[in-house]
Amino acid sequence: MALTRCPTHKIPYNDENPRGCPACAREQDGASQASVMQELARASRASRGVAVPAKDAERRPTGATSWTSVAAAPPTTDRPKTGPTDESLVGRLARGAREHPRLSIGWGIAALLVIVLVVGSGPRYIEAPHPPDPTGEVRPLPVEPSTPVTTVFAVLGPQAPMPVPDARQLARYSYGTDLSIDALNRRVYAVTIEVPSRSWRGLQVGGPERTIRGALALLGVVSEETPPTIPEPQEIGGYRVYPSLDERPRRALKVEVRPPNGCFDVTVDLQPRAAGILQRGDRRYAVISEGDVALQWVATRIQIVSRAVSGPYGSLAC
Repeated sequence: MALTRCPTHKIPYNDENPRGCPACAREQDGASQASVMQELARASRASRGVAVPAKDAERRPTGATSWTSVAAAPPTTDRPKTGPTDESLVGRLARGAREHPRLSIGWGIAALLVIVLVVGSGPRYIEAPHPPDPTGEVRPLPVEPSTPVTTVFAVLGPQAPMPVPDARQLARYSYGTDLSIDALNRRVYAVTIEVPSRSWRGLQVGGPERTIRGALALLGVVSEETPPTIPEPQEIGGYRVYPSLDERPRRALKVEVRPPNGCFDVTVDLQPRAAGILQRGDRRYAVISEGDVALQWVATRIQIVSRAVSGPYGSLAC
């Protein structure tokens, strides 16, 4: 089946239609000029895909083909309408940022402030081990009790004497904040070491308890001064802490050296090694470990005191 165009009325029609052109068929049936024009208009609308009214279709002669069925309907460009869809919070924020760019800047600043407040409100860990690791080679300190102060000057360099607050009869020579020599009558009375870069007869600040005990055993019998109770560390933010470095528990190992090996006492303070500092607000805590880890006892202070004379740190012993 194919369409052909009437040479007289210039309208298409089905070539299998026995009546041929509908306008010509109307003229042959004796229809009026107005009826023929209506048929032409109806055929023209059908060729453009315009629906033919039902009353016009009823007046169409029997056997005539529907022009609306022959002509193809124009394609539609309207998208199908769908019901309301759920939009996530992120999608709504993104759409709001596109529609209101200035408002989105304010949202960004507010979100940044919230992040800063949340992060800043929590505890902050700062790595700062104590005692610190030595930065260079550990050098032995060749200073013995009862030696002249001039020997100290030859080894460490001359220093001006300073008074000792709790022992006015002593003169202190400081070599940094963690190494001091106290002299009595121009002779070495006490040596105090709190710096890890110096060692004395195998004793070193920062050394573990087992190593310290071994070095002390070479000098004499080791005794221990232990407090009746050792407080357990607190737990803050998953860290085990003490209120400060000075408030860490302290134990003391002591050896009394007597003639013929000498006449002095050696005391080594042991404290849990601190891994760092935990800052929460205005408070700073000494961090011992993260999680449930056993305390690591290390030497934090070494003091050698002469017992050959009577002084503020002990009476005459030999």
